[in-house]
Amino acid sequence: MKSFFIIALSFALILPLQMRINERRVEEGLVERIVLLPGDMVSGIILGGFRGIAADILWLRCDMYFHKGQWYKILPLYRTITFLQPHFIQAWSIAGWHMAYNIYHEAEVRDKEKWLEAGLNFLKEGIINNPHRYELYFETGWTYFHKAENYDEAIKYFRRAIRFPHPDYIDRMIAHALLKKGDVRGAYQEWKRIVSMHPEDRLSIDHLKKVEAMLGE
Repeated sequence: MKSFFIIALSFALILPLQMRINERRVEEGLVERIVLLPGDMVSGIILGGFRGIAADILWLRCDMYFHKGQWYKILPLYRTITFLQPHFIQAWSIAGWHMAYNIYHEAEVRDKEKWLEAGLNFLKEGIINNPHRYELYFETGWTYFHKAENYDEAIKYFRRAIRFPHPDYIDRMIAHALLKKGDVRGAYQEWKRIVSMHPEDRLSIDHLKKVEAMLGE
């Protein structure tokens, strides 16, 4: 009973802060509410079966370290969060981004590729835990496209992403990646497919015309 009172009181005290982060959690379909407890009580909460509450506490700490630029302190917390809540897509996505972009930027030249690979591997681990959603396929594809400039791998993950309900821009990324790798014919076919699905999309029509001109057709 005493533990319940502490949780309830803590919740009331931090309600304004909780509202912002809770919106992120609702997007991921997580039902637990954000609760911040004083001190280091995470391990006890986990053992007590409150995995969602523990993940919420760690998420708050990640947010704090992020704004301080303390990237290295974030990674063990994200690892724990994704263990506690493997379907929390945003945790996988942001952690992969920190490794492939932020820590990559700060790292010594000799370590940059290691962090890029670590970010990609983390995203792929997230895919294993969430195989029927588009988001992490796209994030992995984007990292290959934008950071690694590996267009074959980017296309592979973009194509996997579009097997599930997804935003239209992912289809366009396939066409862009094909053109980047020099496959003009493939990009042309991809833009034709996109325009057939969205005949009123002027931007896609313009891209189709440009690639068509490159082919001389």
